[in-house]
Parts: sequence; C-alpha cells; structure tokens
Amino acid sequence: MIASEFVLGLVLRLFLQAHVSADVGFRFASYIDDYMVLQKEPAGAVIWGYGAPRATVTVTLCRDQEPIMKKVTSVKADSNTWTVVLDPMKPGGPYEVMAQQTLGRINFTQRVHDVLFGDVWLCSGQSNMKMTVSQVFNATGELSNTAAYQSVRILSVSSTQAQQELEDLAKVDLRWSKPTSKNLGHGNFTYMSAVCWLFGRFLYDTLRYPVGLLSSSWNGTPIEAWSSRRSLEACGVPRSMPSDLQFGPSAHSVLWNAMIHPLRNMTLKGVIWYQGESNVNFNRDLYNCTFPLLIDDWRQTFHDGSQGQTERLFPFGFVQLSSYLFDEALDDGLPQIRWHQTADFGYVPNQRMPNTFMAASVDLCDRNSPFGSIHPRDKQTVAYRLHLGARALAYGEKLIFQGPLPQKIELLADTGLINLTYSQPIKVQRRDDKIFEVSCCSDHQCKWLPAPMDTFSTQTLALNITSCHDTPAALRYAWTPWPCEYKQCPLYHPTSTLPAPPFIALITNPSPGYRSRTAK
Repeated sequence: MIASEFVLGLVLRLFLQAHVSADVGFRFASYIDDYMVLQKEPAGAVIWGYGAPRATVTVTLCRDQEPIMKKVTSVKADSNTWTVVLDPMKPGGPYEVMAQQTLGRINFTQRVHDVLFGDVWLCSGQSNMKMTVSQVFNATGELSNTAAYQSVRILSVSSTQAQQELEDLAKVDLRWSKPTSKNLGHGNFTYMSAVCWLFGRFLYDTLRYPVGLLSSSWNGTPIEAWSSRRSLEACGVPRSMPSDLQFGPSAHSVLWNAMIHPLRNMTLKGVIWYQGESNVNFNRDLYNCTFPLLIDDWRQTFHDGSQGQTERLFPFGFVQLSSYLFDEALDDGLPQIRWHQTADFGYVPNQRMPNTFMAASVDLCDRNSPFGSIHPRDKQTVAYRLHLGARALAYGEKLIFQGPLPQKIELLADTGLINLTYSQPIKVQRRDDKIFEVSCCSDHQCKWLPAPMDTFSTQTLALNITSCHDTPAALRYAWTPWPCEYKQCPLYHPTSTLPAPPFIALITNPSPGYRSRTAK
C-alpha cells in the first residue's frame, strides 16, 4: 500500500512538473494584445510568441466565435519562440486571436480580443515626436476629439536602452488602446505622441478603415542611438561619444537594440520619423549618410523579421526640422541638418532615399512655446503635411505633397539678375530681401550677400544680385535657423499652402542663361 502511494505521488509530481514546464513562458509577444491593429492585405500579419521547446502551437483567428483561419507551427528549441503568418485579411474587425500550445496531453491557451485589421505605422524620433497631445495648440479640443476615431488604436513603447539587440520589448508604457483624452495626453513628453496620433487621425479621415499607431521615441537622442551597429560602421561613425552631448541616451545602438529591433517581426505599412536636433552639433557632417542608412537598415530588418510581409522599400516619412533659437555660433548647423535630412538633394524621394516623403516645417516656428522654441506646438500642420506625403507615396494618390523647388537657375549677368524657374506654381506671400543669398567670390574668397526678390510670375522669380560685384558662385534659400515667422515665409505652393523648402545650388559656369543644378 505504501509503495503504491509512493508511485502515485511520484507520477503526480512528474505530471505537475511537466504541466508547469509546458506553461512556463507560453505567451504572445509583448505588443500582441487586446485592441491591437494587424496589418491588412496584401500583406499577411505576423503573430508570434514564446512557448515550451518542441511544443505545437495552433493559432486560430475567430470572428463572432467562429473560426475563420487556423495556422499550426512548433516552438523552436533554440529560441523558445513560435511564429505564424496569417493569410492576408481585408480591413475591419473585430476579431479574436487564440493561440493554443500542445505538449503531449497538456494544452494551454492565450487569447487577445477586439483585434482589427488595417494599416500599421511606426512613429519614432526624439522629443518633437515624443510631445503629447496635451502639449499642442488647441490641446483641449484635440483631446476631446476621439469619439469618431475608435478604430485608430495606439501603443507607446517605454523608454528603454540595451547594449545588445533584444528579441522582445522589455516594457510598454501604453498597451494597445482605444484613444481617450487620458491616454492621448498622459503628461508632457510621455504618451501619446501628438504627431503620431494626428497623422493617424488624418489618414483615417481619408482611408476610413482601421489604423494602428506605435510610438517609440526618446527625448534628446541622436541618430546614433537609433541606428544599428552595422549601419553606423558603414558610415564610419566614430565610437567615442561626448558625455555631455544630450539629455537622453546617446551611446551607439542602445535604442535600436531596445525599442526598434524588438518590433522587427511586426508587419508594417510604414514609418514616420522626427529627429535631428540632437545632431545639429554632433556628427552633423555624417547625417547625410547615417539617416539614409538608418532608413535602409530599418527596411531590411523589418522585411526580414516579418518573413517578407513588410515591404522591402516600405514608405518612410520624416519631418524636416523647424526653426529654433540657439547660440549664434551654431547658426549654420540647423540649415546643414535640414539639407542632410534629404541626403543633400533638397527634396525626396531621390536616388539615395527612394519611397520617402518629407514634411517641411521651416515655417512653423514658435518662439513663445512653454517647452522652448525647439518644441513648436503646431503639430497639427506637421501631421497634416506628413499625411499628404503618405497619401502620395504609400497610397498612390496624385496630389501635391511638397513645396516648390527651382528646376532651373539662370544667371543673367548683363541685367544683374538670377532667374528661377520652378517645377510647380508658386505663391509669393511677401517680398523678402534677405531670405535668398548669393555667394559672391573673388580670389578664392567668398561671402554670402542678400539677393532681394524682384519680379515674379506664377512659376518664375527674379532675384537682384547687383550687390555682387565679383563672381556669383552659389545661391541658397532659407539657409538660417529662423528664416521667417510662423507661416510667413515668402514662397508657398498656391493651393496646398506647402512652403518652399530650403535649398543651396552651385553656379559652376556663371554665364548668361547657364542652367545650374542643385548642390549635392
């Protein structure tokens, strides 16, 4: 009798140990949760998580408690992870996603509910992306405008850094949620990102189907923290980092490791980015390499991590930096970063930055911002301009999404004029005698002189360069930290009200009628 009780007890203990072992760690990845949005067709959404080695995992997609799709996989022994790719789904919902692990006769089940299919956008950068809805103009009205946008779901990643690439997020500040005044304006520089939210809201107004928004940002951080080691090495970025550089983490790759790499398995529609202020006086001359390579590297990583479901050249939008007040000794730093944000082309998309779009914000200055002029409060216009680029690049709409740039620059030496011909109509909102400058050179000495605006038409503008008594070598526009007051720059597109972005162009052959090129 004693022996049989001993055997029975031993069997029971072994059974319980097996039961506990099978249950340990069986879960979805950290960002797969109730209320989430999964990427719709034509891509397939990736569902993954952790489980017991060699266990079988069955993922079932249900609607109204009826199974409509089932995928079966097994847990990898080396990583304890499992992954399935769902068949492409039309936008809509809600659905339930159920994962069941089977190991022998032991089953465990995890569920997430109220899941929608739509387009998923990742938003990243530093403090101007981190600013919450409670910090923008008309915050009260924006915070209350949520009832019509319950299909725009939001998630905010915790500020975390790591020395090595993490497989999953260490922490989430805001789990997938429906928007409320509380979670949109949780506090200053917390959650939810105003640019991210407003961008998604503008998109929803056009798309009329679910949009998922993930914010993963940290104040005062340089691009080096958001870049993988391989992309930094490809640009020859020095490993040393000044200890007093920023308010946030600045070491190489620490935010890439902890806040971007863990999301790589997710199927995305695209990314928007607002960063660069922290590189105005640090590795500025490398930004025309580090930024394009960050885009390339993120694209490849998300494409591979999602088993090819995220497009290899997914749309990538960014904000060209606004104006702010700082030390005059750094006057050229901000214009240089704006230029380098375009890989020195002045516009996007271009050869080095395909399938990208840009929201120029040079005219959205805010000298009275309580958060400092570096943090302008008009995030609505920023988001609106970003969403125009997304509609054009990501959704194929034929619309104007960037301001006018000159396509031809003619030096009319005998008249003392430079004539600019633009690729699209221009609206001269006001005349400005200083915003255009000509580089006047003699004996290898050059200085920038004002080139006042003269006559203009719907697509041309003449500049007076009679102050240059030597050789005009280059021309630039809005090449200062603060080129104009709020929405008062001289040149805009007449119907879209998009500002002409800054540019610099070389004049290598100063003869009458010479056709210049934009400086690369």
